[in-house]
Amino acid sequence: MALLRRAAAVGGAARRFSSTAVVSSSAETLSQKAWRWADITGFYTKWHSRRAWILDLDPPSRAASVMMTEYERKLLLWLTFVNFCFMP
Repeated sequence: MALLRRAAAVGGAARRFSSTAVVSSSAETLSQKAWRWADITGFYTKWHSRRAWILDLDPPSRAASVMMTEYERKLLLWLTFVNFCFMP
């Protein structure tokens, strides 16, 4: 029981904090607004953020994505984009 209490105390102290780049619309610059509107499909977000890309996958693919390198991930995104461009 003491180990459980210690693990809970250590886990509570070592929480992970994530920051998001949230900017209010009044403080948003013109370039930030243009990139936000250009990212309507979320492609740029998924290209730069592995977390956003993983959250877009279905659960079995999320589990399999652990073994995928960054090169393979970006290659898959690029091939999907090129395939979409060549579709009539």
